[in-house]
Amino acid sequence: MMDPLLLQIISLGFALLFLIAAAHKFSNQVLFRASFEAYEIVPESLSGLVARLIPSLELLLGVGWLAIGIFAIKLEPVTLISIGLLASYVVAIGVNLRRGRNYIDCGCSFSNSNASNPGNGSQQISTGLLCRNVFLIAMAAACLIPASDRSLQLIDIFGLIFSMTALILLYGTFNQLLTNRNAINSWRENSA
Repeated sequence: MMDPLLLQIISLGFALLFLIAAAHKFSNQVLFRASFEAYEIVPESLSGLVARLIPSLELLLGVGWLAIGIFAIKLEPVTLISIGLLASYVVAIGVNLRRGRNYIDCGCSFSNSNASNPGNGSQQISTGLLCRNVFLIAMAAACLIPASDRSLQLIDIFGLIFSMTALILLYGTFNQLLTNRNAINSWRENSA
């Protein structure tokens, strides 16, 4: 049995992740579409449609995770679709890394980047990004474990606030390290 506080932390973390990702993609639709098309995973005739559907799906998943986190509603489809979406990201990144195309902007960066200048704060695909998404899949899968019926106490609210703050900082730090690694590698290539 999973502790309900842990389920709430994971759920609110995914809600924040998907809502911010959707907002980022909606606000930079042209840039996201270019990043998505660079993966060359779906036929060119479908890439525009899929690039428009992904932010909408992320928005719906974010709202679903929010409902799970706030109202303790058990929505297994939200978890399963999240796992599927994250797994598709893993496959797309893995295929392109295997092809040797590690210069592609992941499409998940929160900066105003462009793939033609990898040293400008973009987050290129990498094994680190692949591992991050596999970890996220594991966290989503953990939400399929039934939660115990322990009621949350006042102290749990403090634990939730502390945990969410720590998760946001850790996630942001990890992403910044990936971005910094891209910039450093770009500088090394330019100076060689």
